[in-house]
Amino acid sequence: IYTALSYLSSVTELPSAKVVIQGEKIFANPVTLTSKSVEDCIFEAHRRYIDIHYILKGVEGISVCDVRALSPDTPFQDEQDIGFYHGVPSGTCYLKPGDFMICWPQDAHRVAMMYDYPAPIEKIVVKVLV
Repeated sequence: IYTALSYLSSVTELPSAKVVIQGEKIFANPVTLTSKSVEDCIFEAHRRYIDIHYILKGVEGISVCDVRALSPDTPFQDEQDIGFYHGVPSGTCYLKPGDFMICWPQDAHRVAMMYDYPAPIEKIVVKVLV
């Protein structure tokens, strides 16, 4: 995690493609999206990687909940290391530029939630192998 945060501390703009930091152990994916209403967002969770969401531009709401407290929407996809869920969050944070959130494998996270209205977001999601 220290290595990932050290990388993020040097980032000033969104990279154009995946950044390999330590092979498949640590890498960063650039993400651009438009935030949306909470009703249009779903929880996701991973088993092999920790996600570090780092905001460069915009404001993004991210809700979290222990994955065991949610109901699966689809079977977990081992190859893509992702599962989708629904349920009630245990908390929500609104991240602005320079903020980051670490989501452990047990932390299902609902991303892309708008603050007041849909708006563009640029962020980096660093994946850290568990």
